[in-house]
Amino acid sequence: MDKCGCDRRGFLGHAIGCGAWVALALTAGGATARKSQARTLSDPVVTTPFARIEKLAEGVWAVVSTPFLPDGGRGDRTTLSNGGIIAGRDAVLVVEGFNTPAGAAWLSDQALALTGRRPTHVVATHYHLDHVGGLAGFRQGATGPELLMTARTGSLSAERNGLAKPAEGSPFAKAPPVLLPTMVVPEGEATLDLGDRKVRLVARTGHTDSDISVEVDDPRIIFGGDLLWNGIFPNYVDADPLKLSTAVKALLAEPSALTVPGHGPLASSRELSSYQGVLDAVEAAARRAHAAGLPLEQAATSFTLPASLGAWTLFNPVFYTNAFRAWYRVLG
Repeated sequence: MDKCGCDRRGFLGHAIGCGAWVALALTAGGATARKSQARTLSDPVVTTPFARIEKLAEGVWAVVSTPFLPDGGRGDRTTLSNGGIIAGRDAVLVVEGFNTPAGAAWLSDQALALTGRRPTHVVATHYHLDHVGGLAGFRQGATGPELLMTARTGSLSAERNGLAKPAEGSPFAKAPPVLLPTMVVPEGEATLDLGDRKVRLVARTGHTDSDISVEVDDPRIIFGGDLLWNGIFPNYVDADPLKLSTAVKALLAEPSALTVPGHGPLASSRELSSYQGVLDAVEAAARRAHAAGLPLEQAATSFTLPASLGAWTLFNPVFYTNAFRAWYRVLG
């Protein structure tokens, strides 16, 4: 523990639904989604029916989930979200808990094969079930990695994922199927020292009330969680769209940075400019509809993305309604 400069009370000295919605909605898909999920930046080092692992740099790998079948139907949801492995000399960090314990157990095995050790730390970028539902799969009997979340993510996971409220004096009691944090990521920014590699954990907000981006500086790689999407229309079910736009602009500020979105294929920040365009198009349409007094459902039903932004697959048509509902909340 000392090697990463942390303790179970939370990074002392370093502080400076989409899951349910997506899982239920994967009956949609189509040729666009299949083509999108097939794009790779490098030859995958591991390929399964539900995900592939791509090497991004020495000691850094991305997990890219592939939830669509060849015919466009719902595929294997073992992992469902994207994530990654970041290895240092002394510790191995996994990004995301994934959708099922089987998905997390699979990635634990992959981390062992690729790095020589199982994960010592796992960070969940937010509380949606496709990012925390599998955390129990990282346990090896009574032992397991440190589980990192913000305090707000831990509270929301307990509240929204069907767990009993935490007991007095034990704010993050563990309870299956979702495990809650053993280490708390503070508001602002924290640094996790893996030994010869430092990883920055940046607390943000926008997709939910509490999100984390996981960032490597050399080379510049950003795991954006569900603040970032690529080729798949984002889920606004718990979003604050104003804060989301702010977070996305900050994450995409470096054009050459390599990004791992929460869903969809890998891309550079420059290539994700179309994602910012999607957010801007939704905002513009929602503001026009709200100003015109259009009912929410009518505004969402009549919305289409500009063709210039390319193809953005909908997991479910309700995602447009989610987006307009989020903006109508903001606009009053």
